[in-house]
Amino acid sequence: MVSLYRAFPFWDSLSELQQEKVLDYTMIREYEAGVYLEKQPGLYVVNDGSILAYSAHESGRRRVIFIAGWMQALLLTPTFLADVTTVDTLELYVRESSEICFIPYAGWNELEQELPGAYAFTKDILSRQMNAMLFSINARMEKDISRRLAMVLLRLYGKLKEGNTIRISHEELAEIVGVAREVVTRNVAVLKEKGFVETGREKIRVTDLEQLTEYAGGVIANDTEG
Repeated sequence: MVSLYRAFPFWDSLSELQQEKVLDYTMIREYEAGVYLEKQPGLYVVNDGSILAYSAHESGRRRVIFIAGWMQALLLTPTFLADVTTVDTLELYVRESSEICFIPYAGWNELEQELPGAYAFTKDILSRQMNAMLFSINARMEKDISRRLAMVLLRLYGKLKEGNTIRISHEELAEIVGVAREVVTRNVAVLKEKGFVETGREKIRVTDLEQLTEYAGGVIANDTEG
């Protein structure tokens, strides 16, 4: 028997008739490891196994945003899917052989209006999913900023350098990149950790021009005056 009572914290407050109605709406699907789920709006509950939810960017980069394991739920509403696909593509990957309980969105929407505790359950799931997605997007944007910063340093390399040192403050870099000074400081630290630059007071020394150029996406450093 499907153990939905372990996934739904409100299960014990339901009448037998309500519990039976939930089970009537529930479809059980089995998947082999390594397949991608078709993203149908509805509630997914992992009865056995696990699912990885990926945020896939058009560049080809993917990031795991959350994992649904035993008796954990994932809710795909039309609104959530629309919000996600404005910035990324959501992919659901079956990590291991799994048994998934699926309730179509129309059915869950009806149950949500009727069952005590179901609405709060929905809000909690969607809140956790959206927070995970936003964290993923922000992490990617931060990486994009470090690449933008690398590009700016390459453009300044031939104009503001003394030897391999670029004379510029974090405040000036922040104005050029279009972000807060704290963001520049954090991302200069990223380039430093990668071994591309060294830093000092109002100066940045390029220690690996080739790798900095590659990291910036193939931007060619202008080593001429002008």
